This record gives sequence, C-alpha cells and structure tokens, in this order.
Amino acid sequence: MNNIKIDQKLIEKLEEISDPGELMAELFRMFGERAAIGTSGQWTGVALIDMVVRAGISAPRVYTVDTLRLFPETYDLFRELEKKYNIKIEKAAPDFDAISRMVRDHGESLFFDSKAKQEYCCKIRKVDPNNKVLDTLDVWITGLRADQSNARSQTKRIDIIQHKQQDGQVRPLLKVTPLIAWIEEKVKEYVSANDIPIHKLLEMERDGWHYASLGCIICTTPIGSHETRRAGRWRWFNHQLNDDHKECGLHLTDKEKSS
Repeated sequence: MNNIKIDQKLIEKLEEISDPGELMAELFRMFGERAAIGTSGQWTGVALIDMVVRAGISAPRVYTVDTLRLFPETYDLFRELEKKYNIKIEKAAPDFDAISRMVRDHGESLFFDSKAKQEYCCKIRKVDPNNKVLDTLDVWITGLRADQSNARSQTKRIDIIQHKQQDGQVRPLLKVTPLIAWIEEKVKEYVSANDIPIHKLLEMERDGWHYASLGCIICTTPIGSHETRRAGRWRWFNHQLNDDHKECGLHLTDKEKSS
C-alpha cells in the first residue's frame, strides 16, 4: 500500500497541474502500480494512454473490463495499442460462476427484460470485475467527459470516492478524469494529430448513422444524426429513459445507485 494520504490537500496540489499528461505522469510517479488508466477503447481512453507516455511514463498501468461480449474490433484495438506503446493492457473478466448463475436464473438475454435485469447483467459482467481492479488501486484514471451526458457534466476533474473492497473495508480512492472539460472534437483532433490507433467502429458512418458510444456487442447500436449520443446504448429502453439513466453502473455515485 502507498503511504501518500488521499485527502483534499493532495487534490489542491494536483489541481495546480493543468496539463492532462503531466497530471497523469505525476500520479504514476507518486503511486506507481497503484495508479491505472481504465479504458473501454473509446476516443478519450486512447488519448490518455498517448498523453501519459508522451509525458515520460513508458509503461503506465492500463486495464479494461472484458465483459466477454465486446466487439471483435475492440480486441483488435487493444492489440494495436499494446504494440504501439509497448504496454500490456490488463483484462478484468467477470466471475464464471456468477455468470453461470445469472444465465441459469434469468436467461442469456436478460437485459431485454427490464432495466433492473440490465443493471444486474452489467454488475456481473462489468461493475464487479472493475471493483476487483479498484481493490488494487489508489488512483483510478478514467475517460469520462462532461459533454457525454448531463449526469457526467457534474463529474469533478479530481475527486475522492469511497471504495468498498471485497473484504468489506471502505477506503478513499482518487478518481481522476483528466479530459473532463474536453469536447469530443478536441479529443478527435488530438488522436488524429498524434496518429493514435482508434476503434474501427468509431470511424464508420453510413447515411448519418454512426457509433458514438461503445459497450457490449448486443447492447450497443449506431445512432442517427437526430439522436443523443447514448441513444444507441440499450436502445430498447429509449422510450422510457433519458441519457442520464443509460448507465452500466460503473461511474454512478452511491447516491445515484440508491435513487
């Protein structure tokens, strides 16, 4: 465990670093393997990897949650990133027994049945594996941006969350979103200018339809030019939910989870 105290004084010190790459580099210097970038392979996640490497961290810890239902193009992207930056992206997979019980009790496609069952599937396949990784971290670096939804616009650049470990203990963890204030076009420009590998589905467009957000292969569809950016996630709930409620649970606060 790292002996650096995670408190408001640390946040104030880190907030003095305006450059995203330098901020991450300082976090990796301070916390080493107890810091990691979590990415699903979307625009901001790949940009973060490039930025921290350019800032002098040659082998940053990077992980993804492999729900076992990702697009083939997602796995292709991770291989490209590993090759370009000479890194190994950790893949956090769900517990096999938990998946078996879920499928036995609710069926393979339970996420179509109700919002509660969709959230349960996301918990087993994504949230729980992510929490296991967080057990090993003091710093969780994410690719959230304020322009992704109204709920995400409230996200702080550097925040302290209370992480509950598998053993039941609760401890403070630093959640950092270096590009929270960047709009998508700015991220795309950075990615293009620095020749960063990108997800092939994010490049596709047909008659105005394109992917704006990526998750599991069944639960993600393209959106039209008339739709909001998360309309393609769990599309069958669009008639009853707005973007703020189209979440897997990974980035919800305890207050949001209980509401």
